[in-house]
Amino acid sequence: MNQRMKRIGIWTVLGGIILFGAGCVGVAVVGGTAATAVYLNGELSYAVSVPIEKVWKASEAVMVDKKMKATEKSIDNMDRNRVIKGKTREEKDFQISLEAKDKDVTVVKVRVGFFGDQDKSLEIIEAIEQKIKKG
Repeated sequence: MNQRMKRIGIWTVLGGIILFGAGCVGVAVVGGTAATAVYLNGELSYAVSVPIEKVWKASEAVMVDKKMKATEKSIDNMDRNRVIKGKTREEKDFQISLEAKDKDVTVVKVRVGFFGDQDKSLEIIEAIEQKIKKG
């Protein structure tokens, strides 16, 4: 799949999140790139052109770096959905959800706290993005 098609896919996914979601919507620029993250109902969503396995490994590495403790990890639906739940260093609940939209497109959703914390969620997504870039 060429780069143009991946970008169209990512924008389609994010557009669907905006159109079919309800509640407060915010948009944030991630990592200083042209990519955007959508903040909806306390959850920050971000699509990346990377296979789910690579995003999973990056998410686990970020948890170690940020001293976050996992209380639950799950992989289901024929390995198209993965979830990590746990506590941040500040003892806030968090959840990182990954959904494979294609073999090379993964949607990352992060929620920190019961009502959501946009700044902390963005911090986690940016850290995941940096881990992905480092390989």
